Amino acid sequence: MNRSTQNLKQDHVIARRIRDITQACSDKLYANVDIPLEDIEIISVVIEEFVDKFHHGKEEQAYFPQTKYKNGFGEDIRKFLIEHELGRRIAKMLLKELKGWKKGGNNLRREPVARFLKSYAVFITDHTEKEDNFFDLVEENHSISDEEDEMLMRHYENCKNNVGGKERIEQMLKLVEYLENREWMKNEL
Repeated sequence: MNRSTQNLKQDHVIARRIRDITQACSDKLYANVDIPLEDIEIISVVIEEFVDKFHHGKEEQAYFPQTKYKNGFGEDIRKFLIEHELGRRIAKMLLKELKGWKKGGNNLRREPVARFLKSYAVFITDHTEKEDNFFDLVEENHSISDEEDEMLMRHYENCKNNVGGKERIEQMLKLVEYLENREWMKNEL
């Protein structure tokens, strides 16, 4: 079992928590529940910093290049990179609509924000499931040597430093917890 692979799988656990928040936020917006726009901004920040820059950064800069030419994984990795770009585009559209809603105070922006939150939740569900299956194959095939695993773990530390270090990652996790404990998250529809 590779620490580098398990590390990415652990990120997926957090990504699924973010997914649950985005899905609940979308559902509540569609039900006309008032959600503070600041909370939706926090969701957007967590998506950008934790999921995209930190987690996808580790995959794109280290893990995928290391596994690309092993066991015929090249095509899978190409698809994952395309999916990462899809996630980025959904997140950008969400942020654009959210900024418009904030600036104009126009409730017509509610639906596009809800739609992009839902789209992102669907993306996370589908994407993390496929990647987890891929990670299982990497481990089953023993595609990463102990030396490569150590090198990947060192690279992950660099990725962490690129997003603000351990403290910033801890802040992201606290923001996820903060969102999970918001009143609108706790209330059932």
